Amino acid sequence: MRTIEEKAREIVGKVGELPPIPGVILESMRLLNDPSSTVKKIQEQVLLDQSLTAFILKVANSALYGLRKEVSTISYAVNLMGYNTTRAILTAYLSKNLYRSRGSKLIQNILWRHSISSAVLGKKIAGHLKTVNSEEAFIACLLHDIGKGVFLKNRSDDFEKVVQLIYDDNKTSIRAEEEVLGYTHVEAGYLLMKNWRFSNSIIDTVIYHNHFSEYSGENLLVPIVSLANKLSHLLGFSFDKREDELIELPGLGLDESALEAIKEGAREKVKEYLEIFG
Repeated sequence: MRTIEEKAREIVGKVGELPPIPGVILESMRLLNDPSSTVKKIQEQVLLDQSLTAFILKVANSALYGLRKEVSTISYAVNLMGYNTTRAILTAYLSKNLYRSRGSKLIQNILWRHSISSAVLGKKIAGHLKTVNSEEAFIACLLHDIGKGVFLKNRSDDFEKVVQLIYDDNKTSIRAEEEVLGYTHVEAGYLLMKNWRFSNSIIDTVIYHNHFSEYSGENLLVPIVSLANKLSHLLGFSFDKREDELIELPGLGLDESALEAIKEGAREKVKEYLEIFG
């Protein structure tokens, strides 16, 4: 059986141009990943992009963080929220822009809702575990379906056919993508994450979020993303409302009561995130 990496290498020419990370975000991410970076340096970099600056300040001043004082500078926002949360906000900005690149507005909105809902659920799951950074889980869940953003950018007409198959024939996205495109969002997402130089721990989640039963590693982000993806489908934040077996629960040490608390806590939070993140 071919690995995702082998499949991805075979379809490089079919995927089309992989969008680059804007320079401002790339450098901002690099600085945020470096504990020795100063807040002043991060602010100088972010301020080069007016739209990104406005997005960060909007989120920082939202009810999500409940800050008592108005946040009017990037440096103040980063100091209050911390580097991990700021990285999560930058990732949301990056993925949102890719999902909103081309194609049907309805499809764009559903993909973004699924991305955000999965991220909120992943953050809730990590919060229950207390062994995984919740912002890392948020970022990984935001990016798990990023290959569909590549479809929207490069093959939006074909992706509309994929969505139609999901609705009309009740097919999974994987099966519908293979039928229409000849490859899936997993391979496209893998190539994009490699191109964007994300960590292997994030790339693992892109590879295995639909194939958790094949995963044999110890990266806890993988079962978290896989479970968050399934719960998002179950709660109706996607093209289809599937009821997949939640095989991730035992390995994460979650029981039914914890699962219900995660789902209940996520419902209202998803609406809040969507209102703020747009």
